[in-house]
Amino acid sequence: MKRITLFLLTALTPLVVNADNHAEKSQAPLPMAIFSTYEIPGGGSPSAIQAALTEYLKAEEAAGYDDCTMYQHQFGAQRGFYTSCVFKDLDHFAEIVDGGPQPVVAEDDTQLFGAHSDHIVSMTSRGMTERPKHILFATTTFSPTMTYSEMVKSADLYYGVYEEAFARCNRYEHAWGPEMAFYITCGFDNYAAFSKSVKKLMPLFQAKLYDAALGIRTHSDDLLIKVMD
Repeated sequence: MKRITLFLLTALTPLVVNADNHAEKSQAPLPMAIFSTYEIPGGGSPSAIQAALTEYLKAEEAAGYDDCTMYQHQFGAQRGFYTSCVFKDLDHFAEIVDGGPQPVVAEDDTQLFGAHSDHIVSMTSRGMTERPKHILFATTTFSPTMTYSEMVKSADLYYGVYEEAFARCNRYEHAWGPEMAFYITCGFDNYAAFSKSVKKLMPLFQAKLYDAALGIRTHSDDLLIKVMD
């Protein structure tokens, strides 16, 4: 069954970069976002979903979200679209949701997607100031026996090698929703640049992570291409 994912990423905010071109956490509050997933059942139309999501994102921006964009699956587990709509904090989110019209579904309306879920997430660091043509989107969950502090430390160590290799990365973590996960998006301009970053990444994995007890429960990587600013 083909799957489509609507991935609402967080916003772009001012960045502090050190001498090694690694992102540091900004003193200014970082924004939040919603990650939503939509499944296309067998026989579903990806082009119809993309068109519907494009109109949906335009409406979300008009409703008050700071910025929306969309990426499409190229390689990975879930075939579909990943979109980004940003809000400053939960007060801003409340203004958007409470201030807009309540959704009304026509009796003859057809639902295009199958399963659906929503995730509210917080950005924890930012090293990407633009919307690159391609992104690597990674999701990691950790052992339920770990404390949250231990999960954060493991995510810092694990995703630190991504940041060192790709340089242009944003990181997020669970706030509300069905998945206690940590996320990273890293940008690259083309697959030649991706290959160059991976050549940096592999030695870092070997040197820093091969013997590390990270407590990782699940992990996935998806490679995406931008289809809407």
